[in-house]
Amino acid sequence: MSERGGFTVEIPPQPDPETGHERILVHFDDGATEELRLHDYDRVYALPGLYEEVVQRRLDCRSPDEIASMLAGATDRLGWERSQVRVLDIGAGNGISGEALAALGMRPVIATDLEPAAREAALRDRPGVYDAYLITDLVALSPSEERAIAELAPNALTCVAPVGAGRQHVPPAALVMAVRLLAPDALIAYMRDATDEPDPVTEQMRIGELEGVERAQELSRRRYRHRYTVNRHPMLMEGVVWRVSR
Repeated sequence: MSERGGFTVEIPPQPDPETGHERILVHFDDGATEELRLHDYDRVYALPGLYEEVVQRRLDCRSPDEIASMLAGATDRLGWERSQVRVLDIGAGNGISGEALAALGMRPVIATDLEPAAREAALRDRPGVYDAYLITDLVALSPSEERAIAELAPNALTCVAPVGAGRQHVPPAALVMAVRLLAPDALIAYMRDATDEPDPVTEQMRIGELEGVERAQELSRRRYRHRYTVNRHPMLMEGVVWRVSR
C-alpha cells in the first residue's frame, strides 16, 4: 500500500491479469474504498497522482523516458538541434510522454488521445507542456483537425503506447495517417510489443506502402523493459526510430 494526498493505493494479490485489467484499490481518507482497473482511464486520470503512483512508481514504467531518449539520440546523430524538434505526441495520455520529451530539450507541440480524461489530466497536472491537445481518432481526422496539426509544423512523431493489432494497442493505421501531417523530412519514434512479430509499421516502411513517403530509413531499434506486471514479471517492448522523407 502506498500513500497519496487524500487516498492510499493498494495493488492486491491477483493472478496474472490481462494488461489493463490489473486491479487497483483506492482507499480514501474518509473510509471509502474504490476498486479500479488500470485502464479505467476516465477514473484513474481523474484522481491526481494515481496514474503516476501505480504505473510510474510502483510498476516502474520506463517507456516515456526510453522513447524520448531514442528520439533525442537520433536527433543528435543527424546533427539536428533538439530545440527545433517539434513533436506530434500521439496516445499522449496525461502528458508524461510530453514531459519526458521536453526534459531532453525537444518541443512537444501537439498531443492527441482518444480519452477526454487524458486531456483534462494533462492540462491540470502538466500545463504548458503542449501547445495544443486534441481528442480525436487519427484514422478519422476532420479537415479542421488536420489543419490544426499541420499549422504547428511538427517534424517528429512519438507514440508511447504499444503500436500493434491488439485490443490494447494503437492501430498502425493511426500512426500511418499521422505521418502524412509531418514535415517533408521527419522522425518517428514508437514502441511495440517485443514479442509480436512481424512489426506492421516496419513491414509497411520496407515495402514502401506509406502514402507519400519517398524514403524511409530505420535509425535505431532497441529492446527494453517497459514496466513490471503486478506480479513483478518484466514486460518487454521495442523502441523504433525512423526517418521519413516525403
